Amino acid sequence: RRTYGYVFVNSMFHSGVFTWLGVYLERRYGLGPVGIGLALLGYGVPGFLFGPLIGRAADKWGRARLLPIGLGLSTLGAAALLLDFPLILAPAVAMLLSLGYDTTQPLFAGIVTSLGGKRPGQAMGLNVFSLFVGFGLGSLIFGEVLRFGFRAALGMFVAVELTIALCSLWLFRSEVPSGGKGLPSGTR
Repeated sequence: RRTYGYVFVNSMFHSGVFTWLGVYLERRYGLGPVGIGLALLGYGVPGFLFGPLIGRAADKWGRARLLPIGLGLSTLGAAALLLDFPLILAPAVAMLLSLGYDTTQPLFAGIVTSLGGKRPGQAMGLNVFSLFVGFGLGSLIFGEVLRFGFRAALGMFVAVELTIALCSLWLFRSEVPSGGKGLPSGTR
């Protein structure tokens, strides 16, 4: 339940922010479709460049360390949207959001697969269900809160993501590499 809950809430966060990011860039910076596309181009880069490094880091240090980092990076990316940053940094903000996603969702999928026991497909099916329902709800909720402005919507999503990041320090503390080498003894 813990992991599926995190998959669900984290996907709500990412979908809510990313779905409305183009509208944000249009309203904030006056960008058209091409400019928005170029600004969002960076979203796929971190997964492509850092995916293998993230996997090796999870093997070396454990998910207990990487999950809070990924959730924290996501929080920072969305919080950056609350600031008055130059337009040239928009792709970097998109990359930061993406890096947060890439440092969490694959690790959650790894946890889910290990939870599946003799039914890993069923466990992963529930993971994907949680992920996509979260995507839909995140976009819907962000859009509803957007009635109060981008600051309110982003602020709410940042607060929730920061909360789950801090809680993940305790909730995922047992997610260490095989042999328990990722954390000091006694923390397993």
